[in-house]
Amino acid sequence: MTSKRVRIVLQARTTSSRLPAKVLLPLGGMPLAILCAKRLNSSGHEVVLATSNSASDDFLAANANRAGIQVFRGSLDDVLSRFLDCTSDLKDDDLVVRATADNPLPDGDFVEQLISAFERSGQDYLGTSSPSDGLPYGLSAEIFTIGALRKKAKNNQDLLAREHVTTELRREAGTNGIVPQGLFLDKDYSDLRVTVDTLEDYLFMVGLFQHVICPERIPWHHLIEKLISQKTSSKMIPYKVENNIKFSCITLGTAQLGFNYGIANSSGCPSDEEACKILSLAKEAGVTHLDTARAYGNAETRIGHLLPGRVAEDFHIISKLHPITNIPNNASVTEIASAVDASIYCSCRELKRPYIDVMMFHRYADMVHWNGAAMDRLSAHVKNGVIGEIGVSVYTPEEAMNSIADERVSHIQIPFNLLDDRWTAQDFLQALEARDNLKIHARSIFLQGLLLNEAEVWPQWATESHELVGKIEELTQLLNRKNKIDLCMSYVRAFPWVTSLVVGVESAKQLAEILVLTHEQPLTQEECAIVQEVFRGVPQRLLNPSLW
Repeated sequence: MTSKRVRIVLQARTTSSRLPAKVLLPLGGMPLAILCAKRLNSSGHEVVLATSNSASDDFLAANANRAGIQVFRGSLDDVLSRFLDCTSDLKDDDLVVRATADNPLPDGDFVEQLISAFERSGQDYLGTSSPSDGLPYGLSAEIFTIGALRKKAKNNQDLLAREHVTTELRREAGTNGIVPQGLFLDKDYSDLRVTVDTLEDYLFMVGLFQHVICPERIPWHHLIEKLISQKTSSKMIPYKVENNIKFSCITLGTAQLGFNYGIANSSGCPSDEEACKILSLAKEAGVTHLDTARAYGNAETRIGHLLPGRVAEDFHIISKLHPITNIPNNASVTEIASAVDASIYCSCRELKRPYIDVMMFHRYADMVHWNGAAMDRLSAHVKNGVIGEIGVSVYTPEEAMNSIADERVSHIQIPFNLLDDRWTAQDFLQALEARDNLKIHARSIFLQGLLLNEAEVWPQWATESHELVGKIEELTQLLNRKNKIDLCMSYVRAFPWVTSLVVGVESAKQLAEILVLTHEQPLTQEECAIVQEVFRGVPQRLLNPSLW
């Protein structure tokens, strides 16, 4: 990062000719100019929205001020003088990045890469120029020393230069002042268009930003990847409809957002940038639900931070009560109610929403202990509209069957994978048949990643790990599955009573692979029988990560 002062100047005015007031059109839930400013500010550099002192720009300036964006107002027609006045306090060798408020893709990372390239060039000016730079039209910005601009502006009354600011700098720099191909993207994408100049452009950009989580933070390169993928495929993942609610075949688990979850986790918690990519990719593919919990570190906090005011429209939320611990067996109903209330309140506060679609017991014991006082309290919150439905996360078929018997429970989360034949037992399946409004969520389908990894990753006490890994690899080939992930998913999805698979990921790349595999066919009954025979008698300890 440069040691020089950097100021990003974002030019904007309301009186554009081809699409009047385009800088005020909504994109990503905010006016276009505000979105541009927030994206450019994502790396922390100072951003100034430079608009005119004309009454036509009063509303634009007011909106920017309300959004906490620094505003400078100057000449309407002499843009160069407005630009110079906006930077009059800078030293000659300070750097200025010029951007325009009709190009929403450039962000802080784009600016950082431009700054680095500029410093390596040893020049006074460097800018994008599609198609020469291979970038989509509108993925653009310029950087220069303010001293160089002052020198060129002196006594220059050329009307073109006064309007377009950097005309003389670009002319003098020539081809050396153009960002080289390959700096930002490894291929030539100059055939793409990501600017807002016409109504058609605007409607296209609305489609690009649709379902994007954190539009002010989503990386520019992810938006380009999305644009490219839209040209090749737009398939939504399969789903079921239960009680008039759509459930995608994949529910995005968020434990990985809160802490280093999983024995096979090698990368830790994803960054905010990566989390935005994960959430956006999930929404684009049609994922309907997020699964979280009070006990998942700061997962709820991060969801609320990354989806402020948007959770309800983007995803349904399934959360779990904080385990009720350190409360004596003879605790009063009031004490239990207070513990339940506190957990729900904290979830709503951190998620930044007044309503939780499904609230689960994280432990079955909390549901039945204290004569069911916690369940009674949750039921009261269903009646008063704080939560929609009640669920429970269980570990054994016995816990599940006891939960099924309680009509107030409409969601049950079970640990189910190809090693675990407990959930195919007749008594459990018969209990399921008695409830037609029950949603079953299958977690641990990869057994915290063990089923996808080599034996060296497995717990040291699991002496059968090499044998099991070999069998998984053999079955993947025998049943003609794409890979181990496909085998694990296609097995659990083969059971029609499974509503959705709860899957957590560490990166958008992992999620993308999983989403593609949802379009593969589940195993047949005959193939499931082969799997069950191969893994019959797996030690119970291996099926429960809490015993590892």
